[in-house]
Amino acid sequence: MAGELQPIGTRPQLVATFEPPGADEAFRAWRDEHAEALAAVPPEALRVEYGRAAGGGLFVRVRIDEAHIPAGLPS
Repeated sequence: MAGELQPIGTRPQLVATFEPPGADEAFRAWRDEHAEALAAVPPEALRVEYGRAAGGGLFVRVRIDEAHIPAGLPS
């Protein structure tokens, strides 16, 4: 199969998820609480995803590339 043995790079791992209501506020509090550990993560390895939940409201998901997950960050 074409591309079968091609490296795909590191995969982002879900480290935190916040559901409505209050997802944005909960994410901000989590980010502040884990600021020291998150400071070690390169910006290109960190993804913060916002979206609309099926029942309405905003959800937030935080993903970090596997190779850059800091030891001090619970997942």
